[in-house]
Amino acid sequence: MNNTTSSLHEQTIGEIAAELPIAIRVFEAWKIDYCCGGKQTLSEACTAVGKSVEEFAAAVDSAVAMPDSLATDWSSESLRTLSGHIVDAYHRYTREELATFAPLAAKVLGVHGERRPELPEVVELVRDLTTDMLPHMLKEEQVLFPYVAQLEEAAESGGPPPTPFFGTVKNPIRMMMLEHDRVGELLGRLRVVTDDYTPPESACFSYRELYRRLTEFELRTHEHIHIENNVYFTRAVSLEERSGSPEEFAFSHACGSSSGS
Repeated sequence: MNNTTSSLHEQTIGEIAAELPIAIRVFEAWKIDYCCGGKQTLSEACTAVGKSVEEFAAAVDSAVAMPDSLATDWSSESLRTLSGHIVDAYHRYTREELATFAPLAAKVLGVHGERRPELPEVVELVRDLTTDMLPHMLKEEQVLFPYVAQLEEAAESGGPPPTPFFGTVKNPIRMMMLEHDRVGELLGRLRVVTDDYTPPESACFSYRELYRRLTEFELRTHEHIHIENNVYFTRAVSLEERSGSPEEFAFSHACGSSSGS
């Protein structure tokens, strides 16, 4: 790793995941929450799982030698490109998976429910994820992403920035992050009640397939939340601050109108 071990101690895991996406492989393997829990320092996170920062650095060095789809550096891409990637790679996948999880979980419950007391909660947690995530993604696509795209286009062209009806981009971002925390809690509970997505020996194909897909869904959702929390949201707030506060936008527009009358 380029970072010295001493500097790694004080960096947050969210910063590390954003600067060095390959580290996500290690965070996932060690069950470190780098998306919703991204404000922890690396030292704190490693201590909590019984590892050292030195072990983390060695694990990342090993992971660097392996190809990984998480290694894209989004810091050099436009926010419009990044939001397009979020929608295409994560929102579409999430909608497709959630649409099929409910009937699959209900089927497994119908066959195995009498012998597996955790399955009713699995069905309920899948339902809660669906209820939370579908409107969340829609709000991003219809409100947050279009505003940030307009803000970025204005900054590139030198034109006046848009004035949002929500005051400042920090307001929807704050709500999005709270909703991300809720999704993280639901996924954490799913992992607990499924014993780390471990099907019983008597599990049928559908049972095993449900747990396999939930495992993959958890990984993809962690990536999804990380890219938004630690990369997109951070850059969107910085862009708005560089463009001037929403109050300054409104004041400058009002002054312009008055002087022209």
